[in-house]
Amino acid sequence: MGYVAMSKDNENDDAMSDEEVADLAATILQNIPGVGPKTAEKLLESEFSDLEKVVNAAPEELAEAIPGFSVSKAEEVISAAKQLHQDIADGTVDPSGKAKRSKRKKVVEPDPDIHELPPAQEIKESEIRTTLETGLDREREKIGVLAGPKWLTRFERARIVGARALQISMGAPILIDAKKAPKSLFALAETELKDGRLPMTVRRTLPTGEYFDISLSTLLKNTRLD
Repeated sequence: MGYVAMSKDNENDDAMSDEEVADLAATILQNIPGVGPKTAEKLLESEFSDLEKVVNAAPEELAEAIPGFSVSKAEEVISAAKQLHQDIADGTVDPSGKAKRSKRKKVVEPDPDIHELPPAQEIKESEIRTTLETGLDREREKIGVLAGPKWLTRFERARIVGARALQISMGAPILIDAKKAPKSLFALAETELKDGRLPMTVRRTLPTGEYFDISLSTLLKNTRLD
């Protein structure tokens, strides 16, 4: 029975039992690439019960003996069995079908290189900020708008037009040519606003209660009134 039969020839105390012989045969067959536990069991139950018999089998006979095997599958298994048989004969694989592992020498790692580093540079103290002023704050101060957008909001525009219409209704002098002025008070006030004739100041108050008075003419420079 090939490698298994040779184990049975020894009649001394170290002889393998029938169960051990069957287990060894199953182990060797399972180490054939393409043969799993179920296929190995089918081989053991057939006439191809050890490695040598599989090696010497005809593909057609093996395919006929093992349910589910095609001739091409049988050819692959026979080819793999021949390779395993050769590996066992060469001693690269033991009879149990396991590849022998060569002992590797422990690689001695060299000591790490020692490099002399220059002394650490003196850490400079971070610049102490003495003011909370930002670039936006400086821009606001430059154009004269210290709070809110640099243009006239639509709410401020509505209040200005309403306040100016009330002034005109109470007899305030008209600041544009009366011949070209609209008859409607609100239209007249709107025309004066667009013409930049209103000497008014817009007060903007922050949530903190702080307020800033901004010239209307300053806001009109950045406001579209069309």
